[in-house]
Amino acid sequence: MKHIHTFESFLNENTLNEWTDKAFKPAILDRGNSLDEKLFAKLMPKTAKTTDEAMERIWEFEGGTMFVHGQSFEVMPNGNAKDRPTYRLHQSQYWLNDTQLRWQGKDPKEEVNTTLLTVIDITNGQNKSLGSIWVDTKVFLSECRVVFELVKTSS
Repeated sequence: MKHIHTFESFLNENTLNEWTDKAFKPAILDRGNSLDEKLFAKLMPKTAKTTDEAMERIWEFEGGTMFVHGQSFEVMPNGNAKDRPTYRLHQSQYWLNDTQLRWQGKDPKEEVNTTLLTVIDITNGQNKSLGSIWVDTKVFLSECRVVFELVKTSS
């Protein structure tokens, strides 16, 4: 699986959780690094419906300055099953403030509101990347609280 430049790579090397990308280029997801959409729809059905729009929206910002906030959640699907998997959800959340949006000729109401989400299965000590997917940040954060039990967070 191809490695894409995300918070995961920064977390492994640094304690950096926010950075500025002055020549922003969105990660291209292909069969080698994208998350299986059927699996993701089972994990987060509302967020899964936002992926196409989020991917299209992020490309509107290519070449400009982009702020990125990285964080990671360790989660388990809600429920009582004893064999629930544990996932690490690495998030590279992209954003610009009103001033930067205006500088790029955009209405401040046009939020970036896009996250590159990388899902890693860490069940029983494994560290298997399942892939990445573009999602709507607000929908993801809202649904995450409903469908998962938060085990640990890093920001």
